[in-house]
Formats: sequence, C-alpha cells, structure tokens
Amino acid sequence: MAPTCDTQGSSLAIRSVIVYGASGHGKVVADIALCAGYTLAGFLDDDPSKVGGVLLGAPIFSWEALSRRREAWSDSAVALGIGDNAHRERCFGRLRASGIVIATLVHPAAVIARSARLGAGTVAMARAVVNPDAVVGEGSILNTGSITEHDGDLGRFVHLSPNATLGGGVSIGDRTHVGLGAVVLPGIRIGADVRVGAGAAVHRPVEDGLTVVGVPARPMPRRNVP
Repeated sequence: MAPTCDTQGSSLAIRSVIVYGASGHGKVVADIALCAGYTLAGFLDDDPSKVGGVLLGAPIFSWEALSRRREAWSDSAVALGIGDNAHRERCFGRLRASGIVIATLVHPAAVIARSARLGAGTVAMARAVVNPDAVVGEGSILNTGSITEHDGDLGRFVHLSPNATLGGGVSIGDRTHVGLGAVVLPGIRIGADVRVGAGAAVHRPVEDGLTVVGVPARPMPRRNVP
C-alpha cells in the first residue's frame, strides 16, 4: 500500500514530512517517511528544551515557527510521532483545526490488505499486518510486527505495540493501548481507554477504562482518584 496523506481537499503535491514529536517514537516515524520516499523536513515539538536542536540530522522547531513559515513548508505534511494516545489525539486536533495536512504513513515492509482502511494520521510500521476488511481509526499506531486480523475494528488513536496480535473480528475502543506481545482472541471487544499489559492474553470482553494483565488477562483494581 503506497503512503498517503489526508489532504482535506487540497491538491498540494506532498514531497516532505514534518514529524510531530522529537522523541524515540518520532525517530521511527521519521524513518518510515524516508523509507516511503519522502524528504524529512524536520521535527515539531512543544518542549522548549528541544527546540533549536537536531534529530536525525533534521532541525527541531516550535509550533510558532511552523505557523510563521507555513509557506516554506507548503509541500509538507505532518506525521504524528507521539506515543501517548491522549496527547496524540490533542495534537491531531490542533493540526486539523489549523488546516495542516496530516500524513498517513505505511512502511514498505508492512502488509495492508486492499480492502483494509487506515484512518488519517495512522502510522503502520515495518512488518505490521492489517488483513482484509479491517478498519483502523484516525491517528492510530500499528507498531512493528503487530497483526490486525480480518474484520478488525480499531477506534481512533489506538496503539498496538510491537508484536501485539488481534484475532479476527476484534473490536478496540478509542485510545486503547495493547502492550508488547499481547494477544486478543477472535471476536473479543475491548472498550475505550483500556491498557492491555505486555504479554497478556485477552479472552473476555474488557470494559472501558480498565487495565488488564496476565494469562488469562484479568483486570487490575481501579485506582481511586481524589
């Protein structure tokens, strides 16, 4: 599947990518952009201590700098390089409200079925697999070696960690994070804002907001927030 951009009706020819998030995860997203044939224009970051630095040979700049120099980057899209699901959702909203083109990136070594659909801002990393009729919501991360089997339904801003595996027909709610090497059995529904621990095996539905760990996966006690 070729790399694409959510152009929101724009006819711009996208040649380069700016990565939102000058971090380790951002570096992986930047490498995907390069592998997909884009030029890396730089990194955007909201941390003042990072602004003015260099990452992977590319400059790190602020939102204000991007806003001042929009014309200079008129052929660029912004890819989401932020691992935290809620933070990524906020940044996605900021970009869309500003009319900035949001990149949807697919590593050349990923396998995306022709009938699968990836939402705007999603990034599929090397060896990620999305099988037929699966739907992935906006701003999601399909990390290295993750598998989304046929007819999967992933919400917005989901994160599948490396080697996480979803069986056929699994449903995942918004902002849910499935940990390293976790397995979700076919047909299971997991709610929104769930955390699935590394190596867990989910064999029953999971309610919104829970953290589940272990084999078989069991919910952790909810924390009382003052």
